[in-house]
Amino acid sequence: MYDKENEPTIMGQALPKAMFVVRQGTQAGMSFPLTTRQATLGREEGIDIVLQDPESSRRHARVNWHKGEFVLEDLGSTNGTFVNGVQITKSQILNPGDSVGIGQTTLVFQMVGAAGLPPYQAPQQTPIYSGPTGQILSTKNENQMLKYSLYGFGCLLLFCICFIVGIITWVVIDPQLFEDVTGFHLTLTIIETYFA
Repeated sequence: MYDKENEPTIMGQALPKAMFVVRQGTQAGMSFPLTTRQATLGREEGIDIVLQDPESSRRHARVNWHKGEFVLEDLGSTNGTFVNGVQITKSQILNPGDSVGIGQTTLVFQMVGAAGLPPYQAPQQTPIYSGPTGQILSTKNENQMLKYSLYGFGCLLLFCICFIVGIITWVVIDPQLFEDVTGFHLTLTIIETYFA
């Protein structure tokens, strides 16, 4: 089948197979093949690579196939475009494995068949299922769930400690009132025995 996009031209070589793979951000694991000689990245609907990132400009950056190389340029974005952690101020040649930062999104540039570099694989995230239908509620890492569980346990433990200290303080300050309100008779001797 004839493919006009990959046709060799007088200006340069045929367009090689290349893509961006999202390593970090709301679209982690997605890939965006570069099938044309020019692709615009940003959050505006209808452009070549739409990023679901509020920190991305509508038309944030552009990648061009020029003289046998993929070249990335920032399009005057608000938050800048970064290659391997360094903000670019002029056109930047992309090499396989380069990391491109746009807002909170990190993309890895890959070329199929590039020597010495295996294709990037996004880290596996365990889906969290709920309900009888097994509907996926979240693809967040389970570590986040564990973190919130530990926060909850810590808050409960702190509440229990404060409650016990409050009761002891009440008995020490006014044992008669404590007995009248609760019906329990506690003496300082009992408290000192257990909490000394």
